[in-house]
Amino acid sequence: MQRLFEFKNNNKHLLFTFSFLLLSLISITQLYILEDTNLSFLYIPFLINFFGISSLFFIAWLVFITIIFFYYPVSINSKRNVFFMVIIPVILIIEISSLSTFINYNREGIFKFSYGGALGEYIIKFPSKWDRFEPSVSNYVFGLIRFLGLNILIIILFFPKKSLIKLKSFSYTLFNSINAIYKKRVQSNRNKKVLVEEHKENEFNKNEKEEFNIEIPSKIENPSVQSLNESSVESHTFTPNLNSNEIWDMPSDGLLQDIKSEKVNYEDINNKKELIVKTLHEHGIEVSVDQVKSGPSVTMYGLSPGYGNSKRVRVDHILAREKDLALALANQNIRFQSPMPGESLVGIEVPNQNTTVVGLKELISEENNEIISKLSLPIALGTGSDNSPLYCDLTKLPHLLVAGATGSGKSVCINSIITGFLMKMTPDEIRFVMIDPKRVELTPYSGIPHLLTDPIVEPSDAIKALKLMTEEMTFRFKQLEMDNSKNILTYNEKSKAKKRIKMPYIVIVVDELADLMLNSSNEVEKLLVRLAQLGRATGIHLIVATQRPSVDVVTGLIKANFPSRISFSVTSQIDSRTIIDSPGAEKLLGKGDMLFVPIDNPLPKRAQGILISDDEIDKVVNHWKNHEVFNPIKKIDLNSIIDEINDEFLEIDSDDDLILQAQNLARGQKTLSTSYLQRRLRIGYPRAARLMDELEDQGVVGPGDSGKAREVL
Repeated sequence: MQRLFEFKNNNKHLLFTFSFLLLSLISITQLYILEDTNLSFLYIPFLINFFGISSLFFIAWLVFITIIFFYYPVSINSKRNVFFMVIIPVILIIEISSLSTFINYNREGIFKFSYGGALGEYIIKFPSKWDRFEPSVSNYVFGLIRFLGLNILIIILFFPKKSLIKLKSFSYTLFNSINAIYKKRVQSNRNKKVLVEEHKENEFNKNEKEEFNIEIPSKIENPSVQSLNESSVESHTFTPNLNSNEIWDMPSDGLLQDIKSEKVNYEDINNKKELIVKTLHEHGIEVSVDQVKSGPSVTMYGLSPGYGNSKRVRVDHILAREKDLALALANQNIRFQSPMPGESLVGIEVPNQNTTVVGLKELISEENNEIISKLSLPIALGTGSDNSPLYCDLTKLPHLLVAGATGSGKSVCINSIITGFLMKMTPDEIRFVMIDPKRVELTPYSGIPHLLTDPIVEPSDAIKALKLMTEEMTFRFKQLEMDNSKNILTYNEKSKAKKRIKMPYIVIVVDELADLMLNSSNEVEKLLVRLAQLGRATGIHLIVATQRPSVDVVTGLIKANFPSRISFSVTSQIDSRTIIDSPGAEKLLGKGDMLFVPIDNPLPKRAQGILISDDEIDKVVNHWKNHEVFNPIKKIDLNSIIDEINDEFLEIDSDDDLILQAQNLARGQKTLSTSYLQRRLRIGYPRAARLMDELEDQGVVGPGDSGKAREVL
């Protein structure tokens, strides 16, 4: 029995092929051409009597399935395959049989029962009295009604989600049409009344006019209410206390490409393993390779220090032989990690001969739904050096700074993050503000309902959008206060219980920060810092990317408010220290190889980023564009936004990142001097003097007096 079960599992496609081949041979015996031949004994017209004309399509379908199963290893567990190979043909057979029934009966024809067969007869005619030879108009009308009912039933059975969307859109359109007609009629009646009243005013005397005009104040109530509503502040992203949510059809995993993972080259791994041990042995360092973790781009070798001269080998001695190992392995991009995460070993990362491509589909597939469902804003970053998938939650980061040289994979990473959100979240859950000074990376997303506004390419519009987000953040804080909620998570939990619209997350994506800082660095920095400091509680998160990680772009204030960072390959160690506060990024391989530093772990995690093609992005974007007709979401017009918003929303204490420390020092002092700031902050005199002038402008200290310490106010 067990052998039979194993044979069945190992030969599924073979069994299906022979089954459909047998059905095809049986079906051929149903053909009319066998009736007058020597093979007439095989002629048993069951299929023709049952399906009618569609029996030919049924036989062709069986032959097609047989050929497919014989030549191609088609998965029978795939919903997509079942849909195209089974459901669609069944629907076509039913439709053909139903339509063929409307053809007048021919008693001398091939189809002895009916053109539509018994199937079509039962659907269209049974149990009504249908005249087979001379059907009446009522017969045709009744049959047509039943045919339309059949199509509606098929749509509901096989496409329940889309039918609901269509039904909702139809009812929405019908309601709007009826409402528009009603309003038009009401308006026309009002116009007629106005004309009648004007005519009466010309004929009546003054007393009659006064009596008539007494009713006017009751009609002026609406304008006052309208003006009140217009003066009230409203959200740009959602309507609080509204209890209707849109129905969205989520994109399927079939829109993404299947990427086959390459086999691990164990021979190359063993050779490098022996070479590492041999090279260190030649320099008097005894080690053993106790662990090997092969990733997409690098392989991690775990070295356990041995004993030399009855003493354990020091870790410093192993790390000092980095250049010797690089020479022996013929690769300058080796990287030490001491200790390995969670292990008492010295890790050394050696690049693989071939880099394995990581696709988005395998990371967000149904197998990983359990992990993704636990994250509020799930981000699939790639595959780690130990070949395990790397996920993070944007709400925990809570903001992300991405940096890397040109061609290192920075923009591809941004696109994979956005596409991941589009695959798993609806416009009711997440909204985007995309700022793309390069004009080519984020513009393909134009038209999706997730966008608050079209992708922004002008720096002036970017500043408007950031100011708008500060205004939206202020509104959300007031809404959280009114609802007695601590953060957006608590608010949405209460919204679920109260059956009202949830507060959607807002993700602000900036693809090139350097271009914005070049135009108006002070204003952009203030706005970004303001949003980064306070936006987390209200569900506003930032993803900022730059290819120029210099100190004038990634300033101290920005670094302080973006604790989670991703570094791709950079040109120098200085750039690496600017991004992740440690060296290592200069040794990355490029093409998606990255170091991820989360907020909860200061040690960088190495991973291979996701590669997503333009074709995949276009398919996902087109899927969401089709929903805009059925679920229109009003976008924000930046031109209607006032450029000047209250300065208190944008006020940052100083452009200098040391001003906050200087303020803290001043609080505990009666007087404050420039030399005191020099000693405590470990800075030079010019910078300390600038800080002192800044404190004077802010009213923290009094004016200077010929070298004396300033009084703290």
